[in-house]
Amino acid sequence: MKIKDPGHRYQLDVLDAPTPLKRLSGVELRFVKRIGEKFPGNAAPAYAGVTTQEVLRALIDRTKYVNGQKEDPANYHVIRDLRSALVELEMRAHRERGDGGTAARVAALDQPETIETCHRCGHVFCQEGHSV
Repeated sequence: MKIKDPGHRYQLDVLDAPTPLKRLSGVELRFVKRIGEKFPGNAAPAYAGVTTQEVLRALIDRTKYVNGQKEDPANYHVIRDLRSALVELEMRAHRERGDGGTAARVAALDQPETIETCHRCGHVFCQEGHSV
């Protein structure tokens, strides 16, 4: 893994690719980058990308898939911990917006990766008036 833009863009190593492809490209993981008062330290340019929560959802699904190939107790622990991280990040987002009641709803989720997210902000149970 190489950091291309701290906190926002990462070049990930690729397995099983022809050597020239592996050296030239890898796979870029790009997080959303917003500019403004609410995002201190972010320098222009802004760009579209994923959230940490969205990556956690993918990791949960991937771990469930791998566990289906060959069940292992470690996979259940990984899924539990990824879900815990997802819930914590969603609760943080709702607290930042002053929506503690929704944070409590998020805390009660068993499978947070299955809840629909807002198409504008990427969070569950969005109360910002721009929800799906």
